[in-house]
Amino acid sequence: MVGYRPVRGVVAVLLGLVLVAAGTNAVRYVRDNYTPTAQSANTYDCRGSVDETVADISDHERPDASSRQGDTEYMRYDKDMIIVGPSGSLPCRVQLDENSRTLRSGGFLFLGGAFGPRSPASSSGGSSGGFGAK
Repeated sequence: MVGYRPVRGVVAVLLGLVLVAAGTNAVRYVRDNYTPTAQSANTYDCRGSVDETVADISDHERPDASSRQGDTEYMRYDKDMIIVGPSGSLPCRVQLDENSRTLRSGGFLFLGGAFGPRSPASSSGGSSGGFGAK
């Protein structure tokens, strides 16, 4: 039975990896649990207020970084952005920006360093200035 210990350890590690990989990220959570709007792709109705919706999504998966500007909350998840805030006359909408080119190109620099690109987009060397630090 001594020879089975390494095999059981490997099986336990593989099972753990499968369970972690089976979990859904925040974008998938919104897609699966929120009602899409008819007006725009990747836009969903909130569940309550902006704060309640942000708490619900953040409780599912903590964002890498988040920032509030006015009534709008911006949450960064690796390459994705989830934006929760008012839209026109509606008090709250959820907007998904998956694999965000805007995020990678530094389009959210106005929100602070945590929202900049993780490395210079076209660098000839030097420092990125700390943008994208977690």
